[in-house]
Amino acid sequence: MIETRADRLYRMLEDENNTHELLKIQQDVYHDIAAHIKTIRVESLDKEKNLTSELSAAERKILYDISRRLIELRIEKFNLNPESDVANLTLEERYIIEPLMQSRKRLERISECIFNGQVGELMHFSESVKQKYVYARFLQPYSSISGVDLATYGPFEPEDVALLPLENARTLLKNGIIAQNWIEPEEQR
Repeated sequence: MIETRADRLYRMLEDENNTHELLKIQQDVYHDIAAHIKTIRVESLDKEKNLTSELSAAERKILYDISRRLIELRIEKFNLNPESDVANLTLEERYIIEPLMQSRKRLERISECIFNGQVGELMHFSESVKQKYVYARFLQPYSSISGVDLATYGPFEPEDVALLPLENARTLLKNGIIAQNWIEPEEQR
């Protein structure tokens, strides 16, 4: 009997489900699945419904569902045991947990500041959230604006990129003045 990609992926999911430890899996498993889906995608999107297109669409859905569940399960396991060996995670899974690890570090920093009575440091953290800035790309001309930080920004031409307070960017986005895909500057600390 021939073992399909879906069979192998489902077996990985079952193995992962049957243990509390985070198992070491093939590092390129998600890449391989995505590459296979790319090869059958055209067939699965075919407007003319035929047996091949329906089988390709079904295979695509099955592979997606199993891989999504595998990722979710492995991330849940990591969250339950953050001391798990990160080397057992694929690079895609590490990409997912990176912000979670950053969040834990921030919790520790805040907790330490509270414990040590470091009011100034807590105020610094509060200010960094209150005065958050993003890079925004303008879609149309726009006159100068007064930011929530009381600074003046602009005037702007289409395709101009500016560093703006987040609150101002949200308003401009809602009005269709800037593109939705803004970029947050890296944290300085």
